[in-house]
Amino acid sequence: MTDRIEELLGRASEAFGPPGFESDVRQIIKSELDPFCDVSYDKMGSVICRKKGTSSSPKVMIAAHMDEVGFMVEAVRPDGAASFVQLGGWSAEELPGTAVTLRTDQGDLRGVIGSIPVHFRRGKTPDAQMKFAADQMFVDFGAKNGEDAERFGVRPGTPVVPFTEFSKLDPGDMYMGKAWDNRAGCVVMIETIHRLRHEDHPNEVYAVGTVQEEVGARGARTSSRLIEPDLAIVLEGSPARDTLNVSNTQGAEVGKGPQIRYYDPTMVPNRALVDLVIETAERHGIQYQVVVRRDGGTDGQSIHTTGVGVPSMVISVPCRYIHSPASLMSGTDLENTVQLLLSFLKEYDAAAHKKLGEF
Repeated sequence: MTDRIEELLGRASEAFGPPGFESDVRQIIKSELDPFCDVSYDKMGSVICRKKGTSSSPKVMIAAHMDEVGFMVEAVRPDGAASFVQLGGWSAEELPGTAVTLRTDQGDLRGVIGSIPVHFRRGKTPDAQMKFAADQMFVDFGAKNGEDAERFGVRPGTPVVPFTEFSKLDPGDMYMGKAWDNRAGCVVMIETIHRLRHEDHPNEVYAVGTVQEEVGARGARTSSRLIEPDLAIVLEGSPARDTLNVSNTQGAEVGKGPQIRYYDPTMVPNRALVDLVIETAERHGIQYQVVVRRDGGTDGQSIHTTGVGVPSMVISVPCRYIHSPASLMSGTDLENTVQLLLSFLKEYDAAAHKKLGEF
């Protein structure tokens, strides 16, 4: 992986961006792609980067959501700590002790997610010892009381994300950071369009950083209505299961290439499109894996039913421990995902698109 991509990964991972507060990530995408794309926005804040090709059709939408799972302050308690609600799905048992960043009008603050210490849960029933719930937790940012918290700038509505430093795990090609779901997809999108600027492609590409995926794929809905794409590829950082002691880990391992998704509960992808991407990977010797998901969903749930329907699919960088304060991904997987998407975009033309609509 080049130093430039590694630096971009670090900036993207450490950027602040829970649902509804994606401005830092939006600025990264804009600054990276503005020199060779036409940049616009939908009215929810999704950033749309239009890259012209040798033909204006088909219109290919590449969607990568900018938001990460996070929190929002619900209320400030008399003791100065803050209760919170979750923005997106968290496993509550992973949260106690998590260092966090609170973004206030006065600047960013550090804090920690607190809960009842184990010492005070000893002697309770096993259920009471093990049970964690978000409404039993709070953010402690050093305020002594409610007035102190007000002085710090913390109030209901203050957004919060984990504080995790980006790191390369040497030796090897593994990277640790927060928000690989979906900063991994954002970096794949940025790097692919960077490389595409020197290549002819027989289509028009719309690279879209969408907002509020983690709370209902909302920006994907508004941006796809604006673009009216002919085709959509959703880029994700999706969960790897290779550290679990289970037998059905096929297609969900770090280091074995991008995931090509056959199914999740929110979308049955266009099978002809999936097959075409697999053929592209095999023709170019790009490692890949296929996966069927029992749960979860992506921006595809909103895009594929836009208008009269949009042939859509999901390509993911597999990541360990997503929706937690720190997760791991492989630089080789990210590079293979870029190579696969780039190869597809350089070849996908009107004739290939026509075949997707032949039922």
